[in-house]
Amino acid sequence: MAGIGFELRKILKEDRILSLTKVYGYSAILSSGPWVISIIAILLVGFINLANMGEVSDAFRFQVVVTYAIALASSLIVTGILQLPFTRYVADLIFQKRENEILPSYFGAIFLAWALGLPFVVPFYFWVFYDQSIFFIVGVVTTFLILCAVWISSILAASLKYYKGVVWSYLIAYAGIVICSYYFGDSIEMLIFIYFLGNAVLFVFLASFIIKSYASDIFMKIDFFLEPNFYWTLGIAGLTYNLGAWVDKFIFWYHPSTGHTVIGHLNASVVYDMPIFIAYLSIIPGMAIFFFRLESDFAEKYDLYYDAVRSGGTLGMIKKYQNEMVEVVRHAVHEILMVQGIVDIILFLSAPAVFEMLKIPQLYLGLLYILSIGAMLQLAFMSVQAILYYLDRKKVAMWLSIAFFVLNTIFTYISIDMGPSYFGYGYTISLLLVFIISLVVIRNEMDRLDYETFMLQ
Repeated sequence: MAGIGFELRKILKEDRILSLTKVYGYSAILSSGPWVISIIAILLVGFINLANMGEVSDAFRFQVVVTYAIALASSLIVTGILQLPFTRYVADLIFQKRENEILPSYFGAIFLAWALGLPFVVPFYFWVFYDQSIFFIVGVVTTFLILCAVWISSILAASLKYYKGVVWSYLIAYAGIVICSYYFGDSIEMLIFIYFLGNAVLFVFLASFIIKSYASDIFMKIDFFLEPNFYWTLGIAGLTYNLGAWVDKFIFWYHPSTGHTVIGHLNASVVYDMPIFIAYLSIIPGMAIFFFRLESDFAEKYDLYYDAVRSGGTLGMIKKYQNEMVEVVRHAVHEILMVQGIVDIILFLSAPAVFEMLKIPQLYLGLLYILSIGAMLQLAFMSVQAILYYLDRKKVAMWLSIAFFVLNTIFTYISIDMGPSYFGYGYTISLLLVFIISLVVIRNEMDRLDYETFMLQ
């Protein structure tokens, strides 16, 4: 993603009053744009469905089916196994001047995501949606498949400097989904089918960016994951991080005291879902800061450090760049926590009015407050993890992701058993612990960077 950092630094060099605002706005769009666009579109489709048919159940069912069963839960968890190792593998291909293998490996990664996911999701969907038509089942399965391809395509297309194209592709595709839902979304089956078609168009846009960038004589290469140096630790890290990010939601959906049935065996949680959704939206400013600091400041210092190592730079130069990397990490974490803390204070002050507008009981305000702190800690933890990936500390990052998953599972169950006053504390405390551990780890790794760079190769 170094091309993004170059563009952001170029904006800052314009030396205009609004340059910093422009940089952070640009970073917010690039880091959160596709996610925000897709979520807003799903909400709009639900509201349009409600306006057309006046059925709260269908509008809510569509949102739950897409966001929980297909889009954000199952497809992200499945592709999480491949996203990080595949991206690293592509970076290695570029470094080794084997760019003719990127396109077939890209199609191979999509095929592997389908091969990994289908044996699980098909029987799972038949069990979850036992009371729905076969047309509905086909719709959710095909939507799952196309979304797996979209997630893999998005990360590769953005890394090829098509980041503006990625955002515009999401905007066009999801605008089409909203418009078609208004005219043709007269049932939940049609809404699912429209959502599938919109994401199929999105996939075509993203795939076209990749296809025009790399030529190849073969269509698909699926043996890349069998190579001895394939990064399975990154796959485990991606899988367990996504599981950790979702496990508290799963527990709240299916715990007898907090969940309720929406469709078939698919549950939701009135208590938990809206507060955690608002909490995640609140971290968009922090995401912009994280994106800018990582892709601009840290990436620049990182390149300078390893260029000095590879080109035989003096010890003084190497130490200088190492210290600058440490300072960037320290400044980035401090800035994220400070800015996100201010955002959370504003949210806390405005939350009562927001809850009243959304017809959410004021009883859940305490849950929103603790979940907002947890979302801030998740962003900070994710920032440290990204730096560990930059430094090639794959095993350490993997164990931190596993710890997040295990702790979130245990503490969420404990918090529910302790009663409503403690809802959300399991998620937040687990992130507080792994974030503190990750800070200790990154500090030790930066202190040992010279030794591990030179002595452990």
